[in-house]
Amino acid sequence: MNPIPYIDEDLQALQESARRFAEERVKPGFLERDQTRVLDRALLREMGEMGFIAPELPEAFGGQGLGCLAAGVIHEEVARADFSISYINLLASLNGQILSEHGQAAVVQPWLERLTRGEALLAIALTEPRGGSDAGNLRLRVERQGSDYLINGEKTSISAADQADATVVFGRTGTVESGAHGVTALLVPMDTPGVTTSRFDCHGQRAIGRGSIFFENVRIPGDHRLGDEDKG
Repeated sequence: MNPIPYIDEDLQALQESARRFAEERVKPGFLERDQTRVLDRALLREMGEMGFIAPELPEAFGGQGLGCLAAGVIHEEVARADFSISYINLLASLNGQILSEHGQAAVVQPWLERLTRGEALLAIALTEPRGGSDAGNLRLRVERQGSDYLINGEKTSISAADQADATVVFGRTGTVESGAHGVTALLVPMDTPGVTTSRFDCHGQRAIGRGSIFFENVRIPGDHRLGDEDKG
């Protein structure tokens, strides 16, 4: 396949590098990963070493400041070889931009550095059993308790639910009637007490997987909030 005609020489070189990596390193293990349903962490770290994870992030957060088109070119080439592995790129770019733009640097910087090095995988927890992916109809409860937040409820159909190291969780701090105006976002490490997961048998992307995340009195420090309260 020819390089994308509207990108410059540097991006064409990046595209070609990503294509070779996908063909030589990603594609050969596709069937094994699909059968074992396990994401290859060694491959994740290798992608980080190559600079293929969230290259659009600022250098201060471990990225390369290359812009979103560079991230898209890499994602496309990896997806040709293995759709599940390309979720590494998708989730890293999506969550990386949320953390870098809305998180407190002291909290999110270590996560972003691990993310771009391929040492951590982050999920995004929006979808719920009752309202699907309607961001204005969330029921997972987030309550302020002193300087902390307490989370109770369920997220479902979450990519990498049982493999992620942390997740960006959107929950209800306002009333149900407040819709999207009563939603708050938090960064939740997945080893926090009270967090449990289940996994679906999701054909077509079994290596990354989808599942539910359950929160039972999960306590998160207030400095893990992303953006303002009620404006997630």
